[in-house]
Amino acid sequence: MILTIPVLLYQLLFVLVLFIASRFGRTALGIAAIVCLLWTLTHLFFLPLMLLQGAVIIGSYFWFRRRLRKKLA
Repeated sequence: MILTIPVLLYQLLFVLVLFIASRFGRTALGIAAIVCLLWTLTHLFFLPLMLLQGAVIIGSYFWFRRRLRKKLA
């Protein structure tokens, strides 16, 4: 099972990174998402974990981008 407490906390770290980046604007959020995805591609070699982390990063990116759009409107 890949959904252990340490794995979930590690995913929460990426959500936190993207949340903090979203506070600095859309460009910072995009750069942080790309860096997080590159980190995932270069440091994870177990495909299910890589897919989980990629989904968390991409989902968080779109969630915080939508929040930014609502905030600016």
